[in-house]
Amino acid sequence: MNEETSYTGETPDYRPPRDSFAKSLGTDEAILITLIALSAIGIGVTNFEPVKSFWYWAGMAPVFGLVSLFIGWSKARRRGEGVSRIIRVQILHWAGLFAAIVLIYLLYDPAGRITNNQLGILCLLALALTTFLAGVHLDWRFMLVGILLGACVAGAAFVEQFIWMIIIPIAVAIFLIVFWWKRKV
Repeated sequence: MNEETSYTGETPDYRPPRDSFAKSLGTDEAILITLIALSAIGIGVTNFEPVKSFWYWAGMAPVFGLVSLFIGWSKARRRGEGVSRIIRVQILHWAGLFAAIVLIYLLYDPAGRITNNQLGILCLLALALTTFLAGVHLDWRFMLVGILLGACVAGAAFVEQFIWMIIIPIAVAIFLIVFWWKRKV
């Protein structure tokens, strides 16, 4: 072997091992999948403890807002944009969700205009719409989460007893779509 050529130990068709799906899943996607799971938990909490579930749904507004702010902030920094506008818009956007949840619970408890079963579905609908609109203005992945949450609301409107049978296949479908998309990239 002369000095110009060296042996690297690699064959021409050597391919490094692919990362597992969990490793290839980005932080943003993992966070968004967690938000979907938290939303599903909210329906269960509301069905078992309607009055106490207010605090769960009220807490979802800042959780979703902080995630949205984190993703918006990182996108703005990558593009070299100022973040003050993103902070202001996101605070107002998610404060609107909080106000909607307060109004929904006012319709439930003092007014008695909605039932226990409708309570969780209306909160999820408000969350789905707010999340979808965050996707319109911020990041397309929020649109997917909003559509998924909206599909859960639609499914629950028709088959409330089988909500978990609807959420699980949709979550699996989203998981497979993200997996397929990540493998292509």
